[in-house]
Amino acid sequence: MNCQNCGSEISNDAKFCPVCGSPVSAQNSGAENAAPNYQNPTPNYQNAANQYAAPNAAPKSRLLAGLLGLLFGGIGVHNFYLGNTTRAVIQIVVSCVTCGIGAIWGFVEGILILCRQINVDGYGMPLKDDC
Repeated sequence: MNCQNCGSEISNDAKFCPVCGSPVSAQNSGAENAAPNYQNPTPNYQNAANQYAAPNAAPKSRLLAGLLGLLFGGIGVHNFYLGNTTRAVIQIVVSCVTCGIGAIWGFVEGILILCRQINVDGYGMPLKDDC
């Protein structure tokens, strides 16, 4: 099957194009030899938060985000990296108010990122699988 946005070949069970990151629509899943749409070269994300993302931004690293969550999760460094600024600030406040016990939240998120339970960044782009 081909991506409607950039025309690259993608697998039939893919949810996002590995080249441009655009979501694979349900209507495209049956059309294996559909002509690519070169009209719009930038990804068209469904998430409203993507209006702030750079059109050709590189995907964030799953390994780096997970390690940041494991090591510095209490201060939300991994969420700052992924673009979840509000969640990161809340993690800092929770860790301060609970005298560090709230840091478990960030540690658990780091594990979830590495175990592929958290798959997108704050802008809805899929994380790059490098681990």
